Amino acid sequence: MHQNAIIAIAATLGLAAGAGGTYIAASEPKVEAQAISKAEMVAAISADPSLCPIPTVEAPTEAEALAAYREAHAGSPLVWDRNNLPEISLALGQCEKAGAGPGVACMTSVKMGPEARPIDRIVGFAKSASGEWIAKIN
Repeated sequence: MHQNAIIAIAATLGLAAGAGGTYIAASEPKVEAQAISKAEMVAAISADPSLCPIPTVEAPTEAEALAAYREAHAGSPLVWDRNNLPEISLALGQCEKAGAGPGVACMTSVKMGPEARPIDRIVGFAKSASGEWIAKIN
C-alpha cells in the first residue's frame, strides 16, 4: 500500500506538471497597447512626413492663383476687348490633386468686378517649366 501511495503521488505530480507545462506553452503572450497623444503624433509626423497617410498637395497661394487666373482670362478666345479687362478678384478654397493631368483643382470664388456677384467654380492650376502657376478655366 505504501508503494501504491507513492505511485499515486508520482502520477498526480506528473499530471500537474504536464498540465502546467501545457498551460504555459499554449497561453498567448500578453500584449500591452498604449495610446499616444495628439502632440506625440504631430511630432512624429513632423519629424517624418512619410508617416502621414494623407498626401500633401502643392497649391498656389491666393496671389499666385489670382495672377494665373487673370492671365488665363485675358488669353481666352471669349474675351473680345482685351483693352478693357474687368477687375477680377479671386478667393481660393480647398485644393486637391487633379483627377487627370498635372497640377491641382481648386474651388474658387471669382468676382469679375468690385460690384459683381461671386461665381463659385473649380479652376485647375499647374506649374509651368519656369515655375509659374498656370490656370485652366473649365
